[in-house]
Amino acid sequence: MHPTPTTPPAAGPGTPKPALRASGLGPLGLSPVEERVYRQVVAAGGGTARVIAQVLRLPPVEVEQALLRLHAVSLISQVSTQMLSYVPGQGVAASGACEVHYIPEPPSATLGPMLAVQAASLIGAGAAVEQLCDLYGRRQPDRTSPTDAALVVVGDGVNEAVFDLLCAARVEILNLDRQPFVRPADPHRLLPTMLDVLERGVSVRTIYAADAFRVAGYNTYIRQARELGEQGRLLNHLPMRFLVSDGSSAILPLAADGPWITAALLVHGHALVEDLVHTFEDLWSRAMLLTTSEPTEAFSDDDLALLRMLSTDMTDTAISRHLGASPRTIGRRLAQLQHKLSAQTRFGMGVEATRRGLI
Repeated sequence: MHPTPTTPPAAGPGTPKPALRASGLGPLGLSPVEERVYRQVVAAGGGTARVIAQVLRLPPVEVEQALLRLHAVSLISQVSTQMLSYVPGQGVAASGACEVHYIPEPPSATLGPMLAVQAASLIGAGAAVEQLCDLYGRRQPDRTSPTDAALVVVGDGVNEAVFDLLCAARVEILNLDRQPFVRPADPHRLLPTMLDVLERGVSVRTIYAADAFRVAGYNTYIRQARELGEQGRLLNHLPMRFLVSDGSSAILPLAADGPWITAALLVHGHALVEDLVHTFEDLWSRAMLLTTSEPTEAFSDDDLALLRMLSTDMTDTAISRHLGASPRTIGRRLAQLQHKLSAQTRFGMGVEATRRGLI
């Protein structure tokens, strides 16, 4: 007699479940249970949920769910088979009931394309990670070296640092222009460099303080910059001076000798730069435009410059020194402007000029 094959006992409530090993097909979306069930179907050439659950010692519900998932992704197919029963006196015969039998499909037909799709997704994700790392590296300072994010420059180094920021600008320069000033030619000429920035198409927004107009001839540069596309505004008083390049680097004075900056703080990618940008935007919203909608035949650029200087509380003597004209000439020109604006007083002239958008 041949020994009767024994069937492993089904997992009961008190039977400990064997530990599931790590799933090698997990990256393709199969759970550890689904992989174990699929391996059993392939190894046995097929099977029913009842038999597979007994062999793997897993709850039948988990096995049935795994088989449904495997069938959904075309790793197995289903066939219905008749269940047999023994009828005394007649022998083995069909019982009339059917049972679902699961047959494995060729793994390469389904797992191969799944692997190709997953590989393409990983390559795309890898490219995205590289782009993010590059962006992070360009926008953030080295957190392990905080001293690299801020540097004190002195003497000619101030001029050199401003020159480098202007040359490196690609998108936008934010500039608060007031005393003290950077020495213009040690070792670089900075005003031509700023004009070159404008010619390159970089957006430049500058807020000028009243004391900028007290520098003789400075109005000529302001006019040149405006013609090249600079957006300029005016405030009677600026609390500080700084220049921000592309929202990521900035320089601001630390010490001065008379009208000249002798030491400055150069900052790269630091939270301070973001604070400076917010400060600029707040001042910009409160500053007066350095543009006019009046026809040029009514008010010349010299007239507009004179009105702006007057709006900053500059005296006739200071204006004359700035424009290189006598106080008497300035007084006469102001009288002519007062007449053009049909104003009775200097105060009324300022009110009317503001109403017309001249200052």
